[in-house]
Amino acid sequence: MVQRRSLRALVAGGGILALVGVLIFSSSAAPRRGGTLRVAEIGEPLTMDTVATTATQTSNITHAVFEELLAFDANWRVQPLLAESFTKSQDGLTYTFKLRKNVQFHNGKEMTSEDVVASLNRWGKMSPRGVVAYKNVESAAGPDKYTVVVKLKEAFAPFPIFLGYPNGAAAIMPKETVDAAGAGPLKQYIGTGPYKFVEWIPDRHVKLSRFDNYAARSEASSLYAGKREALADDVYFYPVAQVATRAAGVQSGDYDIADNTPNQDAYSQFKKDPRVVVEPIRPGTFLTFFFNKKQGIMTNEKLRQAVEVALDMQPIMKASFGDPALFSLGPSIYPQGTPYYTTAGSEWYNVHDTAKAKQLMKEAGYNGEPIRWLTTQQYDYMFKSTVVAAAQLQHAGFKVDMQVLEWAGVLDHRGKPADYDLFTTSHGFVADPALITVFSSAYPGWWDSPEKNQMFSQFNQTTDQGARVKLWSNLQTLWYKQVPLVRPGEFYTLYMWTKSLQGFHPSDFIVVWNVQPVK
Repeated sequence: MVQRRSLRALVAGGGILALVGVLIFSSSAAPRRGGTLRVAEIGEPLTMDTVATTATQTSNITHAVFEELLAFDANWRVQPLLAESFTKSQDGLTYTFKLRKNVQFHNGKEMTSEDVVASLNRWGKMSPRGVVAYKNVESAAGPDKYTVVVKLKEAFAPFPIFLGYPNGAAAIMPKETVDAAGAGPLKQYIGTGPYKFVEWIPDRHVKLSRFDNYAARSEASSLYAGKREALADDVYFYPVAQVATRAAGVQSGDYDIADNTPNQDAYSQFKKDPRVVVEPIRPGTFLTFFFNKKQGIMTNEKLRQAVEVALDMQPIMKASFGDPALFSLGPSIYPQGTPYYTTAGSEWYNVHDTAKAKQLMKEAGYNGEPIRWLTTQQYDYMFKSTVVAAAQLQHAGFKVDMQVLEWAGVLDHRGKPADYDLFTTSHGFVADPALITVFSSAYPGWWDSPEKNQMFSQFNQTTDQGARVKLWSNLQTLWYKQVPLVRPGEFYTLYMWTKSLQGFHPSDFIVVWNVQPVK
């Protein structure tokens, strides 16, 4: 039978995290093929262009369709996926990727270096993560059919980590697809993954089907790395906005998996239900209130600081996640036990000082302008946390205009500087701080200060792990001082799935390969 992963023990190693007691995917019986997998998602994806967005909802669907050169294993180490192997030069400026041969795209064409080069170049222009990585790229070229060489302008230690992360992904697709898209969104969704895109019918479903010519790796499956096998004939992702409906659908057998199910009191009830499994994801996700730093009143740093010191984090987290076992407070962006854990900047965290907030508001010249705050009810915790935080800000003297939208609407408006002052979202665990979206000047909210850019660049150029930890401490301090966002605390997302489902493992992004449907 399949073993579950334990993500408790985190230790440093090799510049990224290693996890002790990890996902080991094994089975005593040959898996059965056939059937349909039904996934209840929180709503309609804004796009299927996995390169252009960091929306988890898109990644949940597309990382069975698109693949990258590298992938993370359960120890959060990058492993080859579409690459057969890769090397880094002594000076850290040249990466050479040897590609696997006879890997087909869903259109039947073999993947070669020209496809990879075109895909990487598009990623460097279109992806919030790719933009960060490509600032350091001098060139990408394919000297032969199965070799890709990327030359960097200067050392960029997390480059392989960027290539392997399946969100804002460096997805490899046919060169013709890249050319057809131009500077716009993808017109076709053609990858090399175990499932191919079939159809997207708005408000009904996204359908994927098994790719019969999929070129699987032979290594044991481990998180997103190793062998991938499409056991289900088809996979359907249904938009189900109401969290209670998603959970009830799994209980009744209408869905096999539900994304983001209720925390709070429902957690203890679901744990007793013999029909389902409900499990929190660890390491956790941190809740975030993102400021618009490009346009509007929140470009004023003192006003952002006023919001930061006005908030009382305990009621916000309690109202959003209920069970104390499902959230934690603390100033560190990274959890205890990880190499990047630090309390730097803690004097700004969970201050809850109304008088100080009022003083900062006065110094900022605040005149009662409404704060336009985007949130959604599709992620239950986003709505509840916003309601509580907005009430606290109003008590401190702010005027708040809370705008409740469909999640797709939040994703749309948060990319438009004229449309908001704050938006609520969250950020999952990433193996290296370089992947945290707020550091990308291109990510909505647009933290683009000279101090941040200089410190982040230094952090990324540093390869010594001890030095990186020290630099990260300085970056976290700057984070709290300049307040690109407010981070109330960490929480543990709940997935629910039917107990009869075989091979499903909860992770930051839903994995549908190696999963044997109930029927």
